[in-house]
Amino acid sequence: PGKRLQQMMADSVERANTSILEAARSERQYSGMGTTVVATLFHHDKVIVAHVGDSRLYRLRQAKLTLITRDHSLLQEQIDAGLIDPEEARFSPNRNLITRAVGVDHGLEVEIHEHHTKPGDIYLLCSDGLSDMLPTQEIAELLNRLDTDLDAACDALIRRANDNGGRDNTSTILVKVQSSVVE
Repeated sequence: PGKRLQQMMADSVERANTSILEAARSERQYSGMGTTVVATLFHHDKVIVAHVGDSRLYRLRQAKLTLITRDHSLLQEQIDAGLIDPEEARFSPNRNLITRAVGVDHGLEVEIHEHHTKPGDIYLLCSDGLSDMLPTQEIAELLNRLDTDLDAACDALIRRANDNGGRDNTSTILVKVQSSVVE
């Protein structure tokens, strides 16, 4: 079932891609639009992640925040090549130059991964409006402090991103794993 669910996730993102391309073709004001996506599907003790662009998925496990996705961006390629330090990258003028986007081309490549979950894990899905405005350490501190109230944690993350300049739309979703029952 894991491979079938992974294909379902990829197909969903590809359908969104086609819809955006069709809207751009039929309505002139939508020409050139595109977006990024990060989506999750939780099943049993696993999470399937589909992503394109620089929207991100983080996991908070035992008070440690880990970035699960890797940005599809010029900046990530520079980090991978050792040309720029990851913490310095937040201030790079190239931080929003993405190498993959939904709604730009028919040849979309959706990255799909599957990860094991544990009870108590918190997953943060977010746009670059959050990750560009807050260092990872600050995101971790907020999540650790507010891990019992996910609504308050989302509000606090968005408020801090806006307080730090809020240069882009900020989207956040938090999911807490309650159990990992496998039938």
